[in-house]
Amino acid sequence: MKRTKAIVGVFVLLLVAAVWPVPARAEVSFDFFFSNLSPHGSWQVSARYGRVWQPGVYSRDWNPYYDGHWVYADVGWTWVSDYEWGAIPYHYGTWVDDPEIGWSWVPGYVWAPSWVVFRTGPDYIGWAPVAPGFSVGVSANFGGSAAGPFVFVSTRDFLAPRVRSCIVPDSRTRTFIRNTRVVNTLAIERNVVVNRGPDTRIIERASGRKVRVVPIDRVPRVAPGRCVTRDQIAVNTRLAQRGLRVAEPVAAPSRPSAGGPYIVRAGDRQTVRTTPPRAGHPESRVAVPARGEQRPPTGHDRKTSPPRTEHLGKTRGDPSRHPDRNRVHP
Repeated sequence: MKRTKAIVGVFVLLLVAAVWPVPARAEVSFDFFFSNLSPHGSWQVSARYGRVWQPGVYSRDWNPYYDGHWVYADVGWTWVSDYEWGAIPYHYGTWVDDPEIGWSWVPGYVWAPSWVVFRTGPDYIGWAPVAPGFSVGVSANFGGSAAGPFVFVSTRDFLAPRVRSCIVPDSRTRTFIRNTRVVNTLAIERNVVVNRGPDTRIIERASGRKVRVVPIDRVPRVAPGRCVTRDQIAVNTRLAQRGLRVAEPVAAPSRPSAGGPYIVRAGDRQTVRTTPPRAGHPESRVAVPARGEQRPPTGHDRKTSPPRTEHLGKTRGDPSRHPDRNRVHP
């Protein structure tokens, strides 16, 4: 009888494990990004940032923070993208307005509810992605530098279900820059990156709506997989003491490789080849300082300089932004 009960118990456990939702993986890599984002855009090579990804929806007047909305989760202000691919580039890495390519995503391996800095004033709130050289942790770089222009909405519209309809025209943003102050609250709490951002009380008064705190595991499209928990997005505390960079750019190889993309694993800061290196064609990560400032040295930095833009594969023109330049693809 006891043996029968034990067998039944094991069977039940196996059945539960089979039907239980598979959680989001905490460890991400470049090949994971490459395979998941390739169907939705193109991988290109930036002279400044190495391998970057640009979505297929990109156009001259596109901004990565137009299509989506803000949710206040237990880890702070969380951006929920309207795009089906939004779980990766809005919570890992950062966006840059590359002078040659346009808005592009630079890979990173640390999760955050939103990698942005805010600007707040009496009547308006703005936000912009942090620069690739930004770091968070004990030795964090809190310069508040942004990698692109700020998007502004009136404070009463900050909770709009789709902020695109509320965006203030670019022609007025210069005035708001002068009348707002930077709010940079990216930090690590309980081993998770948080972004508390604008004061919820100000938003409640302006919008007339109560800001309710939502558990992060109930917010959709914020990480790969069907669900996410704090344990799965936790950072390596040992590395956090030295500072965690938002982006870990990967240099393109000097020639196309049939061996597939290269991997940078979260937590160890090491570039790992999926195939043995070809003689004479080493690959390194791109060391990217924040715009206009020097990145403070950390124990895990490699002293490498950004590579030249490599023309890989077939090129095509970009009539929407720079008609006289060619795009390059890995």
